[in-house]
Amino acid sequence: MLDSSNRTVFFVSESTGITAETMGHSLLSQFPHLDFTYIQRPYINTQEKAHNLSEEISKVSQEQGFKPLVFATMPESDINKILDDSDCHYYEIFENFLDKIGHDLHTKPTRESGLSHGLVNEKTYDARIDALNYTLKHDDAMILKTLDKADVIIVGVSRSGKTPTSLYLALKYGIKAANYPITDTDFDKHDLPDALLQNREKLFATTIEAKRLHEIREKRRPASQYSAIQTCKSEIKKAQQLYNKYDLIPMDVTHQSIEELSAQIVRKLKENDIITIKPSKDL
Repeated sequence: MLDSSNRTVFFVSESTGITAETMGHSLLSQFPHLDFTYIQRPYINTQEKAHNLSEEISKVSQEQGFKPLVFATMPESDINKILDDSDCHYYEIFENFLDKIGHDLHTKPTRESGLSHGLVNEKTYDARIDALNYTLKHDDAMILKTLDKADVIIVGVSRSGKTPTSLYLALKYGIKAANYPITDTDFDKHDLPDALLQNREKLFATTIEAKRLHEIREKRRPASQYSAIQTCKSEIKKAQQLYNKYDLIPMDVTHQSIEELSAQIVRKLKENDIITIKPSKDL
């Protein structure tokens, strides 16, 4: 009997595919009892590429005995039809909205490729590059002396989602995001470094369930003291004690994506009028 609990999913786009991937992951999160194998196929921007991909999709379908799922952002009609005719379950994300939006706006969509990934303006682009450079330099507390230039400082135990969230904030919103891993030195002192405390209004704390942290660390350093469940429990507890000391309310990253965590941070920044945020169209 074929195992239908693991299904193959393609994320397809005429450009980077990030929109299709983000939407697909969000939708499939509602099916936690299933396992998915993900395949990214960006830059399918010619009919020849579309036909080749269609053959690949059909081969997967024949080998597995189940049609793969295909999430696509493909406004170009001819390419879209080639993929829609493939041996798959096809979900073109734009298709459900473009015609209705056009109807409501009393105009027709252009259906041209690449428009959602165009450069908005040079100033916005430069701001995002500056934010990304800053974030990379301030990953894992590599530099503390310029934390006053940060818009956001994310703190938490090692492997609690700080780096990917920081990078997403920089790329998507042009936010200069530093992050700091709380270490044994901090636990022993029961204190955070002065550089962090001088920027307390920028601090965003993270926490995570011990079992999930153990799983993540096991992939990095299997069967080590670092990944041991007791170590994870101890560090999470000590981190919470530090948060309590400084009235920091942590964001639980156990079941949240980097997009969801970033949205929480952006909401808080807007509520406090800390920064004006203009999200990029490129992600």
